[in-house]
Amino acid sequence: MTVTRFAAIISLILCLPFALLFSLLMLNIEPNFGPLQPLLNNPDPDQPDVLGSLIALGTVLLVLAAFMINLIPILRTMRAGGSLTAHPVTLVIAIATLAVIIMVIGGIIVDQYPCWIGVPNCD
Repeated sequence: MTVTRFAAIISLILCLPFALLFSLLMLNIEPNFGPLQPLLNNPDPDQPDVLGSLIALGTVLLVLAAFMINLIPILRTMRAGGSLTAHPVTLVIAIATLAVIIMVIGGIIVDQYPCWIGVPNCD
């Protein structure tokens, strides 16, 4: 198995938790976390949901790791004098993961921008 196929398979596996969480969110399905479920149900609504935030952050970091894993073979080929399209599958997956990263960052910016400019009650 070549390095580029290995990178593509690993990055797809790393992106699966994000895709699963995103699809559950879009379909309005609440996932069952089994033994972690009592930790996710905080009776005080004013307390932050730390474990849920860590799960979401972990999935975003997995997508970042997948992007970096896909980028490495492309950069090695470019340094060796090869073409950008020498590894088309890896390039497509890298572009897709970059698009997901940009959409997540854009969504955070759109959500938090009113708070950054000082709009009252921006929650």
